[in-house]
Amino acid sequence: MAPPPSEPPLPDDLLEDIFLRLDGGADLARAAAACTAFRRIACARRFLRRFLSLHPPPVLGFLNIGDYGGGFLPAGPPHPSAPAARAVVQAADFTYSFLPEPTGWLVQDALRGRVLLSRRKPTTIFEDIVVCDPLHRRYVEIPPIPEHLVASMNSSEMKFEPFLAPAEQEEVDELSFRVVCNVMSQYNIVAFIFSSVTGQWRSATSFSLLPDRLIRDPRMLVRHHVRNCFYWAHTFANQMLVLDLGEMKFSVVGLPPRGAPWRWLAIVDAGEAMLGLLVADDHTLHRYCKPWRNNGVTTEEWFHDKRIPLHEFVGCYWHIVEAAEGYLLMRAEPRGLIHQSGQTRQGKFFTMTLKTLVIERLCVLDQTIRRAQPYASFPPPLSLPTI
Repeated sequence: MAPPPSEPPLPDDLLEDIFLRLDGGADLARAAAACTAFRRIACARRFLRRFLSLHPPPVLGFLNIGDYGGGFLPAGPPHPSAPAARAVVQAADFTYSFLPEPTGWLVQDALRGRVLLSRRKPTTIFEDIVVCDPLHRRYVEIPPIPEHLVASMNSSEMKFEPFLAPAEQEEVDELSFRVVCNVMSQYNIVAFIFSSVTGQWRSATSFSLLPDRLIRDPRMLVRHHVRNCFYWAHTFANQMLVLDLGEMKFSVVGLPPRGAPWRWLAIVDAGEAMLGLLVADDHTLHRYCKPWRNNGVTTEEWFHDKRIPLHEFVGCYWHIVEAAEGYLLMRAEPRGLIHQSGQTRQGKFFTMTLKTLVIERLCVLDQTIRRAQPYASFPPPLSLPTI
């Protein structure tokens, strides 16, 4: 008796539509492992562009900012990103040995699979800057800012703050990016922007803190990225600085009044056209909101929107580390442990998805991390080169 005829294969365009409806990269990776036909479709560059436009990459761990070599700390079980993080650890080079001179680099920022590193130069006030893709071992050396653009600034007071920014809308593709470098003194800020498309720096905008001195010293502010804007805030300041990359201008936004300084905060996208402010205390994460109009630079007041309890993790000091790539990174340290010279507290790191407010344990470390940047990417072979 002849075997029954096999079912005809599904057309590629129908399979693509099915794959696009998956929840995220982990599901797509499992589908790609099912058979060679599924893998061929899931790993095609054209399809991955469509998938990435609909599904943000998961956070896989974080980079130790300001650390030489900038070690990558991967997500561990039971975090859902742990399998993908293991794959990235095996495939990527977070020692940056593929750079022509791989020593002395400090990790400064990470965004959408790219990492920005800088290195002091003994012969000039400028720093060497390189943007790299550690997963695909590619890099771009960023030229120094032309000296004539900063000739009028007092070099003894200057602080350089380089960081990554998304490409402009008209030049968006998976390989385009921008680097912003704020040159700051106690009295003013000048922003310079480098485009990977033109390969050149340009002076974008500046901001003087005189005569009002609403922000006493911008060199003490901590940067946050939301949509096409960057916000600088400090727990002891009543104002935060805003750089709108669309309009290329600085402005100042007030923070909610409070009786005492907040220990930890983050500026986030709260959804529904709202700008959000997250503040942590001993047992609760508080979210304040205000309308997004004009990037939050409005006369409308902040309002307390939500309390997110941390009761299941009672007995810890909570610290907001950073918010990026759609996630909030937090650290919880057990109470009652004395931090002595030569010893480190055991820190538990958690992520909270900003869209769903779901909190999950990322990893446990026996080392002190002062600053960190979430690293989000799809694991190979689902990741596209970013440089």
